[in-house]
Amino acid sequence: MKHLMTLMALVVAVTAGAQGTSIHEYPWNPDSDGDNLIGINDLLDFLPVFGDEFGNPPDPCDYDGTPLEELMAGVANGDIILDSIFLEYQLQDVSTYYPVGCPDQVTDTLVFSNSAILSSLGVLSDQWYMFGYDVFGANCWFSFRWSLQNGQYYFHIQANALGDMAAEGFFGGAMTTSTDNSPIPFPEGWYLDEEGIHIESGWTSQDWAYYANYLHILPYWHYAE
Repeated sequence: MKHLMTLMALVVAVTAGAQGTSIHEYPWNPDSDGDNLIGINDLLDFLPVFGDEFGNPPDPCDYDGTPLEELMAGVANGDIILDSIFLEYQLQDVSTYYPVGCPDQVTDTLVFSNSAILSSLGVLSDQWYMFGYDVFGANCWFSFRWSLQNGQYYFHIQANALGDMAAEGFFGGAMTTSTDNSPIPFPEGWYLDEEGIHIESGWTSQDWAYYANYLHILPYWHYAE
């Protein structure tokens, strides 16, 4: 009973001190049920956390990631400055279709090679990306994306040069390609070495990277001072 009275006195004191202030000034909201009154329901919501520490920062992460994981996270948090990415790929696919005005099907094999220098970096709350132009003058994007809610990550590449070929049904019919979502640690097929970033798994037949004879992703970076 003594503890309950102490808590009630604390709530009254907080209420009295709140007069003339706006609710966003609280480090926490004592009006948990939102009825603009500090009552018994608010007190009951407060009791389960009575005695807990408040406002302490989260424990630091001591996970030692792979070189690829460290590079991706370092760019996101500013520890690493990504100068550019050299992107090069060759795609090969076979498509069967009906030419306009012809009743017979035609089977065609298409091999397409392309490269790009990506040098414009952007960092958002859920991804970082590099943007540039390929040898045909078309837009090209490489991005690393994440979800803070579920700890999932994936890679995404957009190659606008594939537009007409994708419309004809080649390379999964798309100009964009994305890996499956993955938690940390990344799959063994995702790694970084002296030859660049390797993403050797996570593609489906709807992704143009699925049809790659090779996909070369070479980042140029340095540590922030």
